Amino acid sequence: MAWLLEATEIGGMSKPEAALYAYMRGFAAALDLCIEIEQSINDETEETDDRTA
Repeated sequence: MAWLLEATEIGGMSKPEAALYAYMRGFAAALDLCIEIEQSINDETEETDDRTA
């Protein structure tokens, strides 16, 4: 809850709105990173499977 109280106003948003916006953006970025990592692992696995076949 401390991050909510410490959030600053961004572009006319209230502190809670800015905190929620930052949280949602961070969550989306983390999810995108996870998907990118998973795809990279899958690509490496496919390359390894092609070499052993």
